[in-house]
Amino acid sequence: MMSPGNVGRIISKYADQIRNEHPDLPDKVHPHMFRRTRATNLYQNNIELELVSRMLGHASTQTTRVYAKPSLEMLKDAMDRSNPELNAEEPLWPDDEDEFARICRLR
Repeated sequence: MMSPGNVGRIISKYADQIRNEHPDLPDKVHPHMFRRTRATNLYQNNIELELVSRMLGHASTQTTRVYAKPSLEMLKDAMDRSNPELNAEEPLWPDDEDEFARICRLR
């Protein structure tokens, strides 16, 4: 069995090797980033938060909520479902998630 410290060192080693090709890679790369990314991807792919929480071994879904952030598409869908009579209207936001986030000052 490998220690958490060794896993961290291996990840850091390979992150350093590819950093020139991937300049957006954070300076500090750690194993927990994989866990957090996986939780967010599961949640954003419509896996119920309760199931994501169980997969991660959390005792409470409150802990999982720290990890799993909704995508802008999820937020848009929730808004659409909450007000179905507005669905017939043409959207005022651009069909570009990054632009939408910039306009709403979400990123």
